[in-house]
Amino acid sequence: MTLMWKSFIFLSVFFLLTACKSSPQQSEKPGPSPSAAEFEAIEVVEPECTIMSITILQADLVNTRLKLHLKIDNPNVFPITLLSFRYELYGDGAFWASGREKNLSVVPAQGSSQTSFDFEMNFIGMRRRLLDDIIAMREVRYRIVGDMELGTDVEQLPDFRMKFDYSGNSAVFK
Repeated sequence: MTLMWKSFIFLSVFFLLTACKSSPQQSEKPGPSPSAAEFEAIEVVEPECTIMSITILQADLVNTRLKLHLKIDNPNVFPITLLSFRYELYGDGAFWASGREKNLSVVPAQGSSQTSFDFEMNFIGMRRRLLDDIIAMREVRYRIVGDMELGTDVEQLPDFRMKFDYSGNSAVFK
């Protein structure tokens, strides 16, 4: 019985030691610590748009084709791409045109860029004063509202949309 008893004690100690021994932990090696620049938030400032001028391309009795010249100022530290530009254009308080333009311009970081697009205006229902101002190539009061989709080259910063509502005076050229 002693041999059996010794075997029992030996096996109990063996199982007890193997059961209590924990397996070695896989230590997670810390990766390179992120730099301070990665934690800084990238500040996005909305660009400013200005209508530089409106050019008459073709004037007919009822419809007139015009070209709108738009300047975009980018105050950001990264370039932006004007992916789409949806607008409603008003002249002298009256609706002129609406539309959507795509892939217009790349604006450098802290720089500006100009782009242009054509639109057509129907003078039926317009105030006579507005027609006279355009024919005489005087400045016209405008308002342009809409939204832009802007792309960035910054990996951590997705494309974004912004609404706009700008007004001012613009020269009319032929």
